[in-house]
Amino acid sequence: MKATVVTVTGDGRERGLSHGAQLKPVISEVVERFAQSAGGFGEFERFLDETSFEGAITAHVPDLGTELRGIAEGAGLPYEHVLTHNLMDEHWWWTEVDGRREACSTLATATGLVGQTMDLPMHLDGSQVVVRNTGTDGRTTTVLTSAGLIGLCGTSTPAAGSTEPTFAICVNALTTLGHNFSGLPVAFVLRGALGSPDAASAVDFLKSIPHASGQHYAVVGYDQWGSLRTTSLECSAGGAAIVVEESGFGHANHPLATSDIDTQMKPTESNSEARQQILDQSLSTVADLDQLTALLSDAPICLERRPGINWFTFGAIAVDTGSRTMRYSLGPPSTEGWNEIEI
Repeated sequence: MKATVVTVTGDGRERGLSHGAQLKPVISEVVERFAQSAGGFGEFERFLDETSFEGAITAHVPDLGTELRGIAEGAGLPYEHVLTHNLMDEHWWWTEVDGRREACSTLATATGLVGQTMDLPMHLDGSQVVVRNTGTDGRTTTVLTSAGLIGLCGTSTPAAGSTEPTFAICVNALTTLGHNFSGLPVAFVLRGALGSPDAASAVDFLKSIPHASGQHYAVVGYDQWGSLRTTSLECSAGGAAIVVEESGFGHANHPLATSDIDTQMKPTESNSEARQQILDQSLSTVADLDQLTALLSDAPICLERRPGINWFTFGAIAVDTGSRTMRYSLGPPSTEGWNEIEI
């Protein structure tokens, strides 16, 4: 697959307009496919009518709300359609109360490595892209994402010459946790946290906001004093629960610490526990990016495209926060391989 990296700069509106214009055909196609999979654009309208996320977006990350409107304008699409594209995790729990998603495996080491597979529905295939967002403060977030979506996972690096540190955030869906129809959606939580000045501030942000969806956040990188921070948090409508701090950890798609369980979300057959065991066992063997990318390229951590199966590894990242290096794959890394960029 083509190694696609798009760069956008400026304030929220400028970044959004550039994102939307550069990726216009891809955004139009993926939003159309999402609508078809959901039952039509009428379902988008019903979803937005029954939820109210924009208040939290405006209150906590207004610049990202402006960026989203810019993406819609740049792509020439209705704002509501692009907004729904950015509410993927929220749409999952809104539409499905009888199961959980097999979505992503994350590993973080005590030496500053972190990576994950991002497992998503097949209608998103072909929209994979890496977007570098540089704001007016000079800080750059580099995110793996779907065209038109503000971010799935990624890194945060300071402006040139700044003493602020680098950090990365990876995520896992926890759809059996409590959700909030007016909380801050996952994509905006991610980018809001990545906009923090350091890893410790990112953790504080995650603890302070009202979460719309159950999600695990792995925050790995440096604080303002130069100390390496590794934090595993399970976030939901009930707040943020620390799973692990200051050591390595793995996380799949079942909760390990929080008690905020939504009893209406009935667990179905899952391999989350099996993947968790593999991640835990790998903590003692993963010492560099080569070993981390090898882990993320193997089954069952990596899900290749399979006929008749609507779930696959959309992409993956592996980050060395010490050397400011990110490897990424646009699709299952077992078949698409890895690309490397400095962050």
